[in-house]
Amino acid sequence: MEKTTAVNSKTVAIMISVGDRTHLSNITFKRLADWAARHGYDHKLIQQNYSTLDKPPHFNKLVAHKIVPGYERYIIVDDDLVLRINAPAVPDVPRGHVGLCKDAVQTNTEAPHVKWTGNTGFIIADKLGLPLLEEAYNDGVYSYNAGDGSGLGIWGPYDQAALNNVIFKHDKAFELDQRWNYQPVIDFYAKGKGWDTWRSSKFYRVSFYLSLIWPFSKIRRILNEAYGIHMIMGVYPKFFSFIHR
Repeated sequence: MEKTTAVNSKTVAIMISVGDRTHLSNITFKRLADWAARHGYDHKLIQQNYSTLDKPPHFNKLVAHKIVPGYERYIIVDDDLVLRINAPAVPDVPRGHVGLCKDAVQTNTEAPHVKWTGNTGFIIADKLGLPLLEEAYNDGVYSYNAGDGSGLGIWGPYDQAALNNVIFKHDKAFELDQRWNYQPVIDFYAKGKGWDTWRSSKFYRVSFYLSLIWPFSKIRRILNEAYGIHMIMGVYPKFFSFIHR
């Protein structure tokens, strides 16, 4: 399978942070910018909602290449994902494909064509893969359940269900190393006592943060090996940034 040629000067890393999100982007974009500069990538922060359709701001990720045109390769990152300072250059992705890491939850997608559920917090696509992002943007599917009338049964709200639907429909999904988009909170409760316990038990949530401090815990070891920490449901971004340097 043909791979993209990694021409750093033609790569841009874009962070989408629309709305009152500076408590995150003030931390995470600096990390993104420092990491991008180390590898010769350009970097941009998008804080304005450019979406022309009546959709959540998450969909700006799927048209980021129109906001910042002219690059051969795009790395599109959520504002709640903090990169390790010494994270390596991104891997090559097959031409025309879209690279995603697996979502921490893989049990809720029912659509048969979606072989695994990708998380859209960290996306890599070259210019031949950009039409797939646009198709997902225009499809208008942004709910994983049948409540939106789609009946797709794809896990993840907003752009996640939409992009998974399109890239698997065209057989253009490429699985990235999970270390680029490690989701520690979800990983903790999904492999532990579950969402209901996480939601209802303060003690259980405290035990998660204590496990991150304990240097010999399994989750701390995984976190130490990760390139990017996706702080979904993590309410202490400065804490994550401090322990993930």
